[in-house]
Amino acid sequence: MPLLEDFSSIFAVPDFIKPYLHFFATEEEMQLVVMLAKDSLSIATIAARLSRDEAAVAGFLEQAYQRYILNKEVKETTVYYSVSDFYHRLKNFCLFGNYHIIPRRVRKELDAWDFTEYLKRNDYFRKVIDASPEYDDCHNEWILLLHEVEEMIDAASVIRVLPCDCKMLADNCDHSREICLVFDGNHISDRSGGRELSKEEAKKLVHKLDREGLMHTGGPPNWQETGSSVVCNCCTCCCYPFRAAKHLGTKGKWPKSRYIAVYNSSQCCQCGLCVSRCGFSAFAFDGTDVEKDGKVKKNVSFNPELCWGCGICANACPAQAIRLVKISGGQTA
Repeated sequence: MPLLEDFSSIFAVPDFIKPYLHFFATEEEMQLVVMLAKDSLSIATIAARLSRDEAAVAGFLEQAYQRYILNKEVKETTVYYSVSDFYHRLKNFCLFGNYHIIPRRVRKELDAWDFTEYLKRNDYFRKVIDASPEYDDCHNEWILLLHEVEEMIDAASVIRVLPCDCKMLADNCDHSREICLVFDGNHISDRSGGRELSKEEAKKLVHKLDREGLMHTGGPPNWQETGSSVVCNCCTCCCYPFRAAKHLGTKGKWPKSRYIAVYNSSQCCQCGLCVSRCGFSAFAFDGTDVEKDGKVKKNVSFNPELCWGCGICANACPAQAIRLVKISGGQTA
């Protein structure tokens, strides 16, 4: 099938997904991609090449742009379209398409492929490993506490919530999927998707996700001056930044931990909520028993070297036996 092969080559499609390409692109879109190849063309030129009415072609091109089949840019008031790639089309389709119709085995392959591409394409992570930069053109720079997210929400003029592509692709847990908050117009494009929230709705959502046990990340570090960009609500089993941080060994540097938990064992009621919520095994049952309030319970231990300072443990502790302190200076958070 020459069309399929030509499209796959131009669109950078992994071989294993070729039998499922009909989920990602129509035949007409494939023909368009093959026709454009490496060119960047105006609507008029594309319409002439296709021998079609310019108005009809404009609508088709805009639809292909919204589906991340094409990219577009404006040069001196003229719109030009060029070919996108499978990496970006996959992210759009997993968020807003009928993604779960694809067999789970294939979706697991897609997650592995996409994670590898994510590491390749975000090579600024290498700066984090080799040095200690204040982040340049990075994302998920900081691990945030709940009150810090609320401050970002209060400062935002526009708030939009979207599903999380990491969670849709990995699908390793039952946590909520609509969890990514994007702030203000500079970070929301004409094809971002999602829905707008009021500040009250955004805070209610973030509190709900915190109760679920999802951590909060975002930035940039100078957001008070530049404006905040995105807040993600993350787990360790699906979310690419934490999976990448574990893979790259960037604990404490990216996403940057600015706090650490302090555990008061004498105040602990040994309920084990911190054990179930901690994604880094900083809290664990140590295999011994302890008597508490006349009952024998599993003993909770805490290893501060494993703590990433997300605060999910402290937020749920009914005995208030855990608090977060700033790493530098030791100020109570």
